[in-house]
Amino acid sequence: MSWLREDKLLLLCCQTEIGGKDRDWLIKIQRDKIDWDYLLKKAREEGISPLVSIRLPEIVPNRDGIPKYVTDELRKDYYLSATKNTLIFNETENILNVFNEAGLRVIVLKGAALAETAYNNLALRPMSDVDLLVKKEDLFSIDEQLKGIGYFPSDRSVDDIDLSSTYLTTLDYRNTSANSPSFHIHWHFVNSSIPNYSYIHNIEMEDIWQDAEKVNIANVETLIMAPHHLIIHLSEHALRVTHSLSKLSLLCDINEAINSYKDRLDWERLIKYSLKFKLDRMVYISLYFTSKFLTAKIPEGVLLRLRPKHFSLGERIFINAISNNDRPSGLSYLVHLSMNRGLFRKVRFVGRTFFPPRHIIAQRRYIPQSRTSYKDYLRRINEVFLHFFKICFILISSH
Repeated sequence: MSWLREDKLLLLCCQTEIGGKDRDWLIKIQRDKIDWDYLLKKAREEGISPLVSIRLPEIVPNRDGIPKYVTDELRKDYYLSATKNTLIFNETENILNVFNEAGLRVIVLKGAALAETAYNNLALRPMSDVDLLVKKEDLFSIDEQLKGIGYFPSDRSVDDIDLSSTYLTTLDYRNTSANSPSFHIHWHFVNSSIPNYSYIHNIEMEDIWQDAEKVNIANVETLIMAPHHLIIHLSEHALRVTHSLSKLSLLCDINEAINSYKDRLDWERLIKYSLKFKLDRMVYISLYFTSKFLTAKIPEGVLLRLRPKHFSLGERIFINAISNNDRPSGLSYLVHLSMNRGLFRKVRFVGRTFFPPRHIIAQRRYIPQSRTSYKDYLRRINEVFLHFFKICFILISSH
Protein backbone atom coordinates (compact mmCIF):
# COMPACT_ATOMS: atom_id res chain seq x y z
CA MET A 1 0.00 0.00 0.00
CA SER A 2 1.09 3.60 -0.43
CA TRP A 3 0.01 7.09 0.56
CA LEU A 4 -2.61 8.18 -1.96
CA ARG A 5 -3.29 11.85 -2.62
CA GLU A 6 -6.40 11.56 -0.45
CA ASP A 7 -4.29 10.15 2.41
CA LYS A 8 -1.82 13.00 2.03
CA LEU A 9 -4.67 15.48 2.11
CA LEU A 10 -5.81 13.99 5.42
CA LEU A 11 -2.26 14.29 6.77
CA LEU A 12 -2.29 17.98 5.92
CA CYS A 13 -5.57 18.35 7.81
CA CYS A 14 -3.80 16.93 10.86
CA GLN A 15 -0.89 19.38 10.65
CA THR A 16 -0.97 22.53 12.74
CA GLU A 17 0.80 24.59 10.04
CA ILE A 18 0.94 24.30 6.25
CA GLY A 19 4.22 25.13 4.49
CA GLY A 20 4.74 26.69 1.07
CA LYS A 21 5.47 23.39 -0.70
CA ASP A 22 2.32 21.90 0.75
CA ARG A 23 0.25 24.84 -0.51
CA ASP A 24 1.70 24.41 -4.01
CA TRP A 25 0.79 20.72 -3.85
CA LEU A 26 -2.75 21.57 -2.72
CA ILE A 27 -3.22 23.84 -5.73
CA LYS A 28 -1.98 21.09 -8.02
CA ILE A 29 -4.14 18.25 -6.68
CA GLN A 30 -7.32 20.30 -6.92
CA ARG A 31 -6.83 20.22 -10.67
CA ASP A 32 -6.85 16.41 -10.43
CA LYS A 33 -9.79 14.24 -9.53
CA ILE A 34 -10.01 13.57 -5.79
CA ASP A 35 -11.86 10.49 -4.63
CA TRP A 36 -14.05 12.24 -2.07
CA ASP A 37 -15.85 9.05 -1.04
CA TYR A 38 -12.51 7.47 -0.15
CA LEU A 39 -11.40 10.59 1.74
CA LEU A 40 -14.62 10.67 3.78
CA LYS A 41 -14.39 6.95 4.55
CA LYS A 42 -10.73 7.21 5.58
CA ALA A 43 -11.32 10.30 7.74
CA ARG A 44 -13.86 8.31 9.73
CA GLU A 45 -11.68 5.20 9.94
CA GLU A 46 -8.73 7.29 11.15
CA GLY A 47 -10.86 8.91 13.87
CA ILE A 48 -10.27 12.45 12.56
CA SER A 49 -13.46 13.39 10.66
CA PRO A 50 -14.43 16.21 13.12
CA LEU A 51 -10.93 17.68 12.73
CA VAL A 52 -11.10 17.33 8.94
CA SER A 53 -14.49 19.08 8.90
CA ILE A 54 -12.83 22.20 10.30
CA ARG A 55 -9.43 22.13 8.62
CA LEU A 56 -10.24 20.86 5.12
CA PRO A 57 -12.05 24.08 4.10
CA GLU A 58 -9.20 26.08 5.67
CA ILE A 59 -6.38 24.49 3.70
CA VAL A 60 -7.81 23.81 0.23
CA PRO A 61 -7.41 26.78 -2.13
CA ASN A 62 -10.86 26.31 -3.66
CA ARG A 63 -13.48 25.51 -1.03
CA ASP A 64 -16.16 25.30 -3.69
CA GLY A 65 -14.33 22.29 -5.07
CA ILE A 66 -15.35 20.22 -2.02
CA PRO A 67 -18.63 18.43 -2.81
CA LYS A 68 -21.51 19.56 -0.61
CA TYR A 69 -22.34 16.03 0.51
CA VAL A 70 -18.77 15.62 1.83
CA THR A 71 -18.99 18.89 3.75
CA ASP A 72 -22.39 17.92 5.12
CA GLU A 73 -21.23 14.48 6.26
CA LEU A 74 -18.11 15.88 7.91
CA ARG A 75 -20.14 18.55 9.71
CA LYS A 76 -22.54 15.86 10.83
CA ASP A 77 -19.59 14.00 12.40
CA TYR A 78 -18.42 17.24 14.03
CA TYR A 79 -21.77 17.97 15.67
CA LEU A 80 -22.25 14.34 16.67
CA SER A 81 -18.84 14.42 18.38
CA ALA A 82 -19.69 17.74 20.03
CA THR A 83 -22.97 16.41 21.37
CA LYS A 84 -21.50 13.14 22.61
CA ASN A 85 -18.51 14.82 24.24
CA THR A 86 -20.71 17.40 25.94
CA LEU A 87 -22.63 14.58 27.60
CA ILE A 88 -19.36 12.86 28.54
CA PHE A 89 -17.94 16.03 30.06
CA ASN A 90 -21.13 16.71 32.01
CA GLU A 91 -20.81 13.31 33.64
CA THR A 92 -17.05 13.78 34.10
CA GLU A 93 -17.77 17.02 35.95
CA ASN A 94 -20.07 15.18 38.36
CA ILE A 95 -17.53 12.45 39.04
CA LEU A 96 -14.56 14.81 39.48
CA ASN A 97 -16.61 16.86 41.95
CA VAL A 98 -17.40 13.70 43.91
CA PHE A 99 -13.71 12.78 44.06
CA ASN A 100 -12.70 16.32 45.08
CA GLU A 101 -15.27 16.39 47.88
CA ALA A 102 -13.91 13.06 49.13
CA GLY A 103 -10.34 14.40 49.00
CA LEU A 104 -9.28 11.93 46.29
CA ARG A 105 -6.72 13.08 43.73
CA VAL A 106 -7.00 11.88 40.12
CA ILE A 107 -5.13 12.62 36.92
CA VAL A 108 -7.27 12.97 33.80
CA LEU A 109 -5.66 11.07 30.92
CA LYS A 110 -5.69 11.16 27.12
CA GLY A 111 -8.88 12.29 25.38
CA ALA A 112 -10.60 14.17 28.18
CA ALA A 113 -7.40 16.04 28.99
CA LEU A 114 -6.44 16.72 25.37
CA ALA A 115 -9.86 17.93 24.24
CA GLU A 116 -9.69 20.91 26.59
CA THR A 117 -5.97 21.59 26.95
CA ALA A 118 -4.61 20.77 23.47
CA TYR A 119 -7.44 20.79 20.91
CA ASN A 120 -9.33 23.56 22.77
CA ASN A 121 -12.54 22.28 21.24
CA LEU A 122 -14.50 19.37 22.67
CA ALA A 123 -15.77 18.31 19.25
CA LEU A 124 -12.34 17.83 17.65
CA ARG A 125 -11.27 14.91 19.84
CA PRO A 126 -13.86 12.08 19.59
CA MET A 127 -14.22 10.09 22.79
CA SER A 128 -16.00 6.92 23.86
CA ASP A 129 -14.82 6.76 27.47
CA VAL A 130 -12.89 8.68 30.12
CA ASP A 131 -9.54 7.53 31.51
CA LEU A 132 -8.63 8.54 35.06
CA LEU A 133 -5.38 7.71 36.84
CA VAL A 134 -5.60 7.12 40.60
CA LYS A 135 -3.18 6.01 43.29
CA LYS A 136 -3.17 2.34 44.23
CA GLU A 137 -3.90 3.11 47.85
CA ASP A 138 -7.02 5.05 46.84
CA LEU A 139 -8.59 2.29 44.73
CA PHE A 140 -11.02 1.09 47.38
CA SER A 141 -12.09 4.66 48.22
CA ILE A 142 -12.54 5.42 44.51
CA ASP A 143 -14.60 2.25 44.16
CA GLU A 144 -16.80 3.27 47.09
CA GLN A 145 -17.40 6.77 45.72
CA LEU A 146 -18.28 5.49 42.25
CA LYS A 147 -20.66 2.88 43.60
CA GLY A 148 -22.29 5.62 45.63
CA ILE A 149 -23.36 7.39 42.43
CA GLY A 150 -24.40 4.26 40.56
CA TYR A 151 -21.18 3.20 38.82
CA PHE A 152 -19.98 -0.37 39.15
CA PRO A 153 -16.98 -2.22 37.65
CA SER A 154 -18.19 -4.24 34.68
CA ASP A 155 -15.07 -6.35 34.10
CA ARG A 156 -13.99 -7.44 37.60
CA SER A 157 -14.30 -6.48 41.26
CA VAL A 158 -11.78 -4.24 43.00
CA ASP A 159 -11.31 -7.13 45.44
CA ASP A 160 -10.00 -9.35 42.61
CA ILE A 161 -7.33 -7.10 41.16
CA ASP A 162 -3.63 -7.94 41.20
CA LEU A 163 -1.75 -4.70 41.79
CA SER A 164 1.50 -6.32 40.66
CA SER A 165 0.07 -7.32 37.27
CA THR A 166 2.12 -6.55 34.16
CA TYR A 167 -0.99 -6.83 32.00
CA LEU A 168 -4.25 -4.94 32.50
CA THR A 169 -4.09 -2.19 35.12
CA THR A 170 -7.57 -0.74 34.97
CA LEU A 171 -11.17 -1.22 36.06
CA ASP A 172 -14.05 -0.35 33.73
CA TYR A 173 -16.88 1.42 35.58
CA ARG A 174 -20.31 1.86 34.01
CA ASN A 175 -23.83 2.62 35.14
CA THR A 176 -27.17 1.45 33.81
CA SER A 177 -27.80 4.49 31.60
CA ALA A 178 -27.33 3.86 27.89
CA ASN A 179 -26.07 7.42 27.37
CA SER A 180 -23.51 7.36 30.17
CA PRO A 181 -19.83 6.96 29.30
CA SER A 182 -17.52 4.30 30.63
CA PHE A 183 -14.91 5.44 33.16
CA HIS A 184 -11.63 3.54 33.07
CA ILE A 185 -9.91 3.77 36.44
CA HIS A 186 -6.15 3.23 36.03
CA TRP A 187 -3.53 2.74 38.72
CA HIS A 188 -0.80 2.65 36.05
CA PHE A 189 -0.73 4.30 32.63
CA VAL A 190 0.54 1.11 30.93
CA ASN A 191 -2.47 -1.12 30.28
CA SER A 192 -2.44 -4.08 27.90
CA SER A 193 -3.54 -7.69 27.54
CA ILE A 194 0.02 -8.69 26.57
CA PRO A 195 2.80 -8.83 29.20
CA ASN A 196 4.68 -5.56 29.70
CA TYR A 197 7.42 -6.70 32.08
CA SER A 198 10.19 -5.51 29.74
CA TYR A 199 9.52 -1.94 30.91
CA ILE A 200 6.57 -1.58 33.32
CA HIS A 201 8.67 -2.11 36.46
CA ASN A 202 10.97 0.74 35.39
CA ILE A 203 8.11 3.23 35.49
CA GLU A 204 7.79 4.85 38.90
CA MET A 205 4.28 6.25 39.06
CA GLU A 206 5.31 8.65 41.82
CA ASP A 207 7.31 10.53 39.16
CA ILE A 208 4.05 11.09 37.30
CA TRP A 209 2.25 12.32 40.40
CA GLN A 210 5.05 14.64 41.49
CA ASP A 211 5.13 16.45 38.13
CA ALA A 212 1.34 16.52 37.55
CA GLU A 213 -0.19 19.94 36.88
CA LYS A 214 -3.39 21.55 38.10
CA VAL A 215 -5.93 22.50 35.43
CA ASN A 216 -9.67 22.83 35.00
CA ILE A 217 -11.28 19.91 33.19
CA ALA A 218 -15.07 19.90 32.81
CA ASN A 219 -15.18 23.06 34.97
CA VAL A 220 -13.51 21.25 37.88
CA GLU A 221 -9.99 21.74 39.23
CA THR A 222 -8.10 18.50 38.76
CA LEU A 223 -4.74 17.18 37.55
CA ILE A 224 -3.24 16.24 34.21
CA MET A 225 0.17 14.84 33.34
CA ALA A 226 3.05 17.26 32.92
CA PRO A 227 3.73 17.83 29.20
CA HIS A 228 6.85 15.64 29.08
CA HIS A 229 5.07 12.73 30.76
CA LEU A 230 2.00 13.24 28.57
CA ILE A 231 4.04 12.87 25.36
CA ILE A 232 5.69 9.72 26.73
CA HIS A 233 2.29 8.29 27.65
CA LEU A 234 0.74 9.16 24.28
CA SER A 235 3.72 7.58 22.50
CA GLU A 236 3.39 4.37 24.51
CA HIS A 237 -0.37 4.40 23.97
CA ALA A 238 0.06 4.81 20.20
CA LEU A 239 2.30 1.72 20.06
CA ARG A 240 0.15 -0.59 22.13
CA VAL A 241 -0.49 -3.77 20.17
CA THR A 242 -4.19 -2.98 19.72
CA HIS A 243 -3.27 0.45 18.28
CA SER A 244 0.04 0.07 16.38
CA LEU A 245 -0.31 3.56 14.85
CA SER A 246 -3.27 2.16 12.94
CA LYS A 247 -5.17 5.46 13.24
CA LEU A 248 -3.94 8.97 12.46
CA SER A 249 -5.79 10.21 15.53
CA LEU A 250 -2.98 8.71 17.64
CA LEU A 251 -0.39 10.90 15.91
CA CYS A 252 -2.76 13.87 15.96
CA ASP A 253 -2.92 13.66 19.76
CA ILE A 254 0.87 13.83 20.01
CA ASN A 255 1.11 16.65 17.47
CA GLU A 256 -1.61 18.75 19.10
CA ALA A 257 -0.01 18.29 22.53
CA ILE A 258 3.42 19.34 21.21
CA ASN A 259 1.96 22.37 19.47
CA SER A 260 -0.21 23.37 22.42
CA TYR A 261 2.47 23.15 25.12
CA LYS A 262 5.31 24.53 22.96
CA ASP A 263 7.82 26.24 25.27
CA ARG A 264 6.36 24.58 28.38
CA LEU A 265 7.34 21.15 27.10
CA ASP A 266 10.63 20.24 28.75
CA TRP A 267 12.34 18.10 26.12
CA GLU A 268 15.27 17.34 28.42
CA ARG A 269 12.93 15.81 30.98
CA LEU A 270 11.11 13.94 28.21
CA ILE A 271 14.40 12.34 27.14
CA LYS A 272 15.39 11.66 30.77
CA TYR A 273 12.15 9.88 31.67
CA SER A 274 11.89 8.06 28.34
CA LEU A 275 15.26 6.47 29.09
CA LYS A 276 14.47 5.90 32.77
CA PHE A 277 11.14 4.22 31.95
CA LYS A 278 12.76 2.11 29.19
CA LEU A 279 10.23 3.59 26.77
CA ASP A 280 12.76 5.46 24.60
CA ARG A 281 12.23 3.14 21.60
CA MET A 282 8.47 3.69 21.68
CA VAL A 283 8.86 7.43 22.17
CA TYR A 284 11.36 7.64 19.33
CA ILE A 285 9.17 5.73 16.88
CA SER A 286 6.03 7.70 17.74
CA LEU A 287 7.81 11.07 17.58
CA TYR A 288 9.60 10.09 14.39
CA PHE A 289 6.33 9.42 12.57
CA THR A 290 4.63 12.47 14.09
CA SER A 291 7.48 14.54 12.66
CA LYS A 292 7.57 12.66 9.34
CA PHE A 293 3.83 12.74 8.64
CA LEU A 294 2.61 15.82 10.51
CA THR A 295 5.79 17.96 10.58
CA ALA A 296 5.62 18.18 14.38
CA LYS A 297 7.90 20.82 15.87
CA ILE A 298 10.44 18.62 17.62
CA PRO A 299 13.72 20.37 18.52
CA GLU A 300 16.78 19.36 16.59
CA GLY A 301 18.67 16.64 18.40
CA VAL A 302 15.77 15.16 20.39
CA LEU A 303 15.15 12.34 17.92
CA LEU A 304 18.89 11.73 17.57
CA ARG A 305 19.26 11.30 21.33
CA LEU A 306 16.26 8.97 21.54
CA ARG A 307 17.10 6.94 18.45
CA PRO A 308 18.27 3.40 19.34
CA LYS A 309 21.75 2.44 18.20
CA HIS A 310 20.35 -0.65 16.50
CA PHE A 311 16.92 -1.71 15.27
CA SER A 312 15.87 -5.33 15.32
CA LEU A 313 14.46 -7.01 12.21
CA GLY A 314 10.96 -6.75 13.69
CA GLU A 315 11.36 -3.04 14.37
CA ARG A 316 12.62 -2.43 10.83
CA ILE A 317 9.62 -4.32 9.42
CA PHE A 318 7.30 -2.20 11.57
CA ILE A 319 8.92 1.12 10.59
CA ASN A 320 8.96 0.24 6.87
CA ALA A 321 5.33 -0.87 6.99
CA ILE A 322 4.14 2.34 8.68
CA SER A 323 6.20 4.43 6.24
CA ASN A 324 4.39 2.66 3.38
CA ASN A 325 0.98 3.21 4.97
CA ASP A 326 0.58 -0.44 5.98
CA ARG A 327 -0.81 0.07 9.49
CA PRO A 328 -2.73 -3.01 10.66
CA SER A 329 -3.66 -3.25 14.31
CA GLY A 330 -1.32 -5.65 16.08
CA LEU A 331 1.79 -4.85 14.03
CA SER A 332 3.59 -3.16 16.95
CA TYR A 333 3.83 -6.58 18.60
CA LEU A 334 7.13 -6.74 16.68
CA VAL A 335 8.36 -3.72 18.63
CA HIS A 336 7.25 -5.18 21.97
CA LEU A 337 8.90 -8.49 21.11
CA SER A 338 12.16 -6.67 20.31
CA MET A 339 12.08 -4.91 23.68
CA ASN A 340 12.37 -8.32 25.38
CA ARG A 341 16.13 -8.93 25.26
CA GLY A 342 17.46 -12.46 24.88
CA LEU A 343 15.92 -15.69 23.62
CA PHE A 344 14.50 -16.73 27.00
CA ARG A 345 12.66 -13.42 27.49
CA LYS A 346 11.31 -13.50 23.94
CA VAL A 347 10.02 -17.06 24.33
CA ARG A 348 8.47 -16.16 27.67
CA PHE A 349 6.86 -13.05 26.15
CA VAL A 350 5.29 -15.05 23.30
CA GLY A 351 4.20 -17.80 25.68
CA ARG A 352 2.55 -15.35 28.08
CA THR A 353 0.85 -13.67 25.13
CA PHE A 354 -0.87 -16.95 24.29
CA PHE A 355 -1.38 -17.96 27.92
CA PRO A 356 -1.98 -14.92 30.14
CA PRO A 357 -3.05 -15.41 33.78
CA ARG A 358 -6.64 -16.56 34.36
CA HIS A 359 -7.69 -13.22 35.83
CA ILE A 360 -6.66 -11.48 32.58
CA ILE A 361 -8.66 -13.95 30.50
CA ALA A 362 -11.63 -13.39 32.83
CA GLN A 363 -11.34 -9.60 32.68
CA ARG A 364 -11.12 -9.51 28.89
CA ARG A 365 -14.25 -11.67 28.67
CA TYR A 366 -16.10 -9.77 31.43
CA ILE A 367 -16.70 -12.99 33.38
CA PRO A 368 -15.78 -14.14 36.91
CA GLN A 369 -12.41 -15.89 37.15
CA SER A 370 -14.14 -19.03 38.43
CA ARG A 371 -15.93 -19.40 35.10
CA THR A 372 -12.79 -19.51 32.96
CA SER A 373 -11.83 -22.84 31.38
CA TYR A 374 -9.49 -24.36 28.81
CA LYS A 375 -11.97 -23.21 26.12
CA ASP A 376 -11.07 -19.59 26.90
CA TYR A 377 -7.42 -20.36 26.24
CA LEU A 378 -8.29 -22.13 23.00
CA ARG A 379 -10.24 -19.03 22.04
CA ARG A 380 -7.23 -16.87 22.95
CA ILE A 381 -4.86 -19.01 20.84
CA ASN A 382 -7.25 -18.87 17.89
CA GLU A 383 -7.62 -15.10 18.28
CA VAL A 384 -3.85 -14.52 18.31
CA PHE A 385 -3.23 -16.79 15.30
CA LEU A 386 -6.03 -15.21 13.27
CA HIS A 387 -4.62 -11.77 13.99
CA PHE A 388 -1.13 -12.94 13.03
CA PHE A 389 -2.28 -14.34 9.69
CA LYS A 390 -4.32 -11.21 8.99
CA ILE A 391 -1.24 -9.03 9.49
CA CYS A 392 0.86 -11.32 7.29
CA PHE A 393 -1.77 -11.18 4.54
CA ILE A 394 -1.93 -7.37 4.67
CA LEU A 395 1.86 -7.01 4.53
CA ILE A 396 2.30 -9.58 1.73
CA SER A 397 -0.57 -8.27 -0.38
CA SER A 398 0.75 -4.72 -0.17
CA HIS A 399 4.02 -5.63 -1.90
